[in-house]
Amino acid sequence: MFNRQIIQRRFLRSGLFFLVMIWFLGIVSPCFNSNIINSLYPFQKQLYSTVCHQHIHKSFTCDDIPLLVCARCTGIYAGTLLSALVLIFYSGQFNFKTKYLIMLSAPMLLDVILQIFGLYSYNKYLSSFTGFLFGSSVFLYILSAIENLLFSKQKNKNEL
Repeated sequence: MFNRQIIQRRFLRSGLFFLVMIWFLGIVSPCFNSNIINSLYPFQKQLYSTVCHQHIHKSFTCDDIPLLVCARCTGIYAGTLLSALVLIFYSGQFNFKTKYLIMLSAPMLLDVILQIFGLYSYNKYLSSFTGFLFGSSVFLYILSAIENLLFSKQKNKNEL
């Protein structure tokens, strides 16, 4: 039964990685020089506008074309992607506690608050880094909750 859970866990993690990778490739698609991708840019921009404000001065660019989300959101999705990739190779169960989520989310919250009050000006790289911490921690927290829910029910069924 233990091997079955490892396979199921890897399948879940691989599926989530694949979905996150597709989403992230959409974000960085302006970096790929292709007529098909360039023709999809307006549609993609509209799609990603549902998750980000897309201010050009707050976005990374590739060949003078802004990515489809701001630097902070790029960091969030990059953190999610890296966490998903790393967890494909880790087969064990883990519990990502709320205190770690709060600790890793605090830098982004502090960054936003300091910018709102004008204590320092916007920095794409800092925003991307704090977004990266936030994205990886939120992914780990949500995945931990999903796996604990799925696999604790299986364990309880098998004990009956």
